[in-house]
Amino acid sequence: MSATTGPEGFDHIEALQNALRAEHAAVYGYGFVGANSGDAARKRAYEHLDAHRGQRDTLRAELLERDADPAAGERAYELPAEDGPDALAQFAAGLERTAAQAYLELAAAGDPELRDLAGRSLKSTTVRSLAWGADLMPFPGFPGGEL
Repeated sequence: MSATTGPEGFDHIEALQNALRAEHAAVYGYGFVGANSGDAARKRAYEHLDAHRGQRDTLRAELLERDADPAAGERAYELPAEDGPDALAQFAAGLERTAAQAYLELAAAGDPELRDLAGRSLKSTTVRSLAWGADLMPFPGFPGGEL
């Protein structure tokens, strides 16, 4: 195993970049959710936005530490067509599912510190998705929740 690969050629840098891209999308999306929500949901959206900003900054630091150029955020991301409470909750849960999948992929890293980061982040995304009414999947982060 090298500094950037793990089992079977796993690429730490690409996994970190994918997680960073998911965090960029979550930061953007939660700004929309917060701006279009009522009081309680707005507060939750902005708390989750702050959590994703922190994760984004952590991932950027991990990439810089590995002499990699962190992926930049997109100019815009796809937003829901509707902005009612149910649509916003589903959208927020979807942001968390996307982040969960990226962290699940990062968990395959050979580096124990990255696996720890991935595990803690996967737990956090799962808890946040539950706050938006998502069902607890048996295997969070796996498409369809199944192995």
